[in-house]
Amino acid sequence: MSARLSPSPSAQGSDLIARAVGAAALAALAMIHVIDLPGTLGPTPLVGAGYLGIIAAATGAGGAMIARSHWLVWAATGGLAAAAMGGYVLTRTVGGFLGDHSDVGNWRCPLGLAALSVEALLILLATWQARNRATNLTVPPRPVAQRVPEYSHSR
Repeated sequence: MSARLSPSPSAQGSDLIARAVGAAALAALAMIHVIDLPGTLGPTPLVGAGYLGIIAAATGAGGAMIARSHWLVWAATGGLAAAAMGGYVLTRTVGGFLGDHSDVGNWRCPLGLAALSVEALLILLATWQARNRATNLTVPPRPVAQRVPEYSHSR
């Protein structure tokens, strides 16, 4: 029965590819925030603290993703990407969000656009992995047991 629940070799291969792409995208997300970090620590320390959180979480999730495939790692990855994307949108739309007054309406920041692209990729990967896991875990219906004819034991 456990053989039916184990993923097929092609599913294992696609999981390995998704994990490699996800880990590389998490490394890129951390690197984008490391590059932009010095400009945020002085004028907007709350944004800088958020960047440090993104860097730490992306590094941890990437390491966990390399070590093992688990749905919690993908959920954390998708949540991190959605939170980072939400923070970007809020700093561009809400004046003074996290003490950032200068970025409202600044949608053309190259690092911000790069981060949005990577975050979108991570959200798509996490969603795809969740969908694949849900379809791979469904157990096919068992065939109806055939009746074995009863034989009379007459002597």
